[in-house]
Amino acid sequence: MFGRELEAQARFSNGEVEFDWKEHNAQFRIDYANATLKELLDYARELYGLNDIDAVRERRAKHKAQIRARLERNQ
Repeated sequence: MFGRELEAQARFSNGEVEFDWKEHNAQFRIDYANATLKELLDYARELYGLNDIDAVRERRAKHKAQIRARLERNQ
């Protein structure tokens, strides 16, 4: 799961899931700061089954739509 997905899951879990986006993002930047795009895509393929940049974009778009829907339901 991507960091923003983990953050959203924690936000909408009524306190059942804890997640610190700042901590996650800082560690991500340390771990992957020098990774090439090819390496990042290889990780996305291996860890998340996303086979190319278009699949990454589609997953991100889907996630953003889920966030919008949750926010609308919680207003």
